[in-house]
Parts: sequence; C-alpha cells; structure tokens
Amino acid sequence: MNNKIIQKNLQSNIWKHTVYLITNKRIFSAILGAYYLTIQNVTAQSIGTILLAGSLAGFLFEIPSGYISDKIGHKQALIFGKTALLFSSLFFLLANNILLLILGSVLMSIGYAFFSGTGAAFMHETLSALNKEEEYIQIMGKMRSIGYVVPIIFVALIPFLVNIDIKLPFVVAVGLDIIGLCVVLTYVVPQKSKKQIEEIGITNFKQVLKKVYKIGFFRYTLFLGIMSGFLFSVIGFRAAYQDFLQIPIIYYGIFVGISFVLASVLTVFSGKIKANITLKSLFMFQIVIFTFLFLLLGVISNVWIIISIFILIMGLQHGLRTVNGGFMMDKLKDEKFKATISSIGEQISKMTTAVIGFGLGMIINYFSYKIGFFSLGIAFCLILIPIYIYIFRSNTKRLYYKN
Repeated sequence: MNNKIIQKNLQSNIWKHTVYLITNKRIFSAILGAYYLTIQNVTAQSIGTILLAGSLAGFLFEIPSGYISDKIGHKQALIFGKTALLFSSLFFLLANNILLLILGSVLMSIGYAFFSGTGAAFMHETLSALNKEEEYIQIMGKMRSIGYVVPIIFVALIPFLVNIDIKLPFVVAVGLDIIGLCVVLTYVVPQKSKKQIEEIGITNFKQVLKKVYKIGFFRYTLFLGIMSGFLFSVIGFRAAYQDFLQIPIIYYGIFVGISFVLASVLTVFSGKIKANITLKSLFMFQIVIFTFLFLLLGVISNVWIIISIFILIMGLQHGLRTVNGGFMMDKLKDEKFKATISSIGEQISKMTTAVIGFGLGMIINYFSYKIGFFSLGIAFCLILIPIYIYIFRSNTKRLYYKN
C-alpha cells in the first residue's frame, strides 16, 4: 500500500479516538449515586458495597487486561472494553435491585480496565508511526479536551431527561456506547516491526512485572494509583451526598458540566503545564489541594461551597490526568509493554477505591458524611506524604529523577 495512504489511514485514528473518548464518558455519573438510592433497599452503605464490587473487578482485570492488550493487540482490547461498557449501561438501565447495580458497576470497571493504559499505548504507537511522538501530550491534550467539552451537551440534557424519567440518561448512554463500538471497529492498527512482534511473543507476564521494578516505575504508579482511588471514592458518594442535602437532582448534570469545562481547559493547556512544572511539584500540589478539599468537605455546611468543592475535585482529577500521564509516558516511551505497565497504576487505584469506598460507606452509615470526608482527608495526607518522600528522596540518591 502507498505510504501516503497508510499515513492518511493512521491519521484517522486521531479523530476516531476522540469520538471514542467522548462516548466513554458516563453522562449518567452525575446522578448515579442518587439513582442507586431510588432502587429498593439501597442505602449509603450499599453504595460502598457497589463501589467495592466494581473496584475489585477492576483490580482483578486491570493488569491482565493490559497484558492481554499487548499480546492480542490494542484494538481488540479496546473493542472488548467498549462492549463491556455497553452491557454495563444496559444493566444500569434495567436495574430494579442491587444485584443488577453491582453487575453494572463490575462491567463498567472491566470496560475501563481494558481501556486504561491501552488507549494511551495505542495512540502513542499511532503517533510514533506518524513521526509525531514528540507531540503526544499536546495532541492527547486536545483530544481529551474535546472528550470533555462535547459530553457537556449531553450532561446539559440530564435535567430534562430526569424530569421525564430518571432512566433516560442511561438510554442515551447505551446509544453513545453503540456509536463508540462502531468507531473502534474501524481503527487502523500501526504496523509493528518483526523484532517488536518477536519480543512481545517471548516476553512473559512475570518478566514484565520485574521490568516495572527495574526501571523504578512502581513508586510513581503507586502514588498516582492511591491518589486516584481516593478521588474515585469521594466522587462515588457525590450524588448521594447532594441528595442528602436535598439539592434537586435536575441540577446534578449542570454541576458535572461545569467540572467538565474545568477539566477541558486544564487538558487543553496540559502541554504547557507539563513544560512549566516538575513532577515533584505536581505531586506535592495534588497532595495539598486534595487534602484541603477533603477536609473542607468535613467542616463546611454551606451547600454552594460543597457543590463548588465537588466541581473542583472532579475538574482537577480529570484535568490533570493528561499531565500525570504525560510524565509517566515519558518514562515508558522505550518500553514495549506500555499497556501492561500502565495498567498497574489503575489496578492500585481500583484496590484503593474498593477499600476506601467501602470504609467511607460504613463511616457515613454509622456517623455522618462530614466525619467520613474529614477522615478521608486525614488518611489521604498520611498515606501519600510518606510515599512522596520515598519517591523523591530515593530519586535524588539514585539519580532516577531530574528536575
């Protein structure tokens, strides 16, 4: 095939993956916690159980999914993941008991397990084949920005949809998942050299895990995984807490839409942010800002401040994801098993969400939301600061890290 045609076909992966990112957004996440509470016998403690089940599923599938992706191909893994997300949306739509909610949560975690690491690895290979590897963070930043901006349109529809039927946002999600599945089926797979294929064929799973420790990557992914798990736990109770505060559910989509705008702006400038900050400073900033916001949730009673805090948490979490990922991809650019190695952080995140989410549900059920969030802030700080010190003291001594 003519080289220009090959390049053009590969170029199409950029807009296709942008569409894929758009359809991966769970527009119903704005009301999910409140939706759980509309199902008979579901309580705040039940939400913790649902988070536990979903996170454990993500934990069990995360690294195997990355390894399978590297073995069978990133496109095939993304197809499988999108199919899981489609069935997840269907289970949520049809849910009339906690079992179906758990199945929906489990399939959603499995779907994201086959996307995390794999999506980034696939696009990294695509851009490398297009000789645009150095533009990775800028291009991914723009793609993810669009991936947040466009869903705002669907999120804005949530008040109207909920007024008609609270299940309608899940109907829209099913439609978007079908579109996403159709798009990923048309992905163009970058060609690998014969040497790369042979290396993937003879490398076993145990060797890949040893590689993670050898290159000093585990310490970074431990920090990001634990931080992500805490954030997902808080977001998992956002809608339920807003429901407890008697905030009308029709506004939930607006709040999520604002957080998507913040995430989009940060993502657009992810390249500039990365160029003007060190990894050390980025990690410390996230420890300070998220600890402060968690503790604030534990002492503030003003509804509008609470809403603003949740908007900030969600916006910063998603907005800084590309910057965090860009630093990590720099460390993995010469590695063949990018999806497998990247999945380790997601596995840590899922395990953290399982433990923290279940614990938070118990504290809320027996005490209060405020005590739960305040306790979370203290735990977040106490766990991540020692890891931060370990990372950068160790790096200074071993010259793994450069400012």
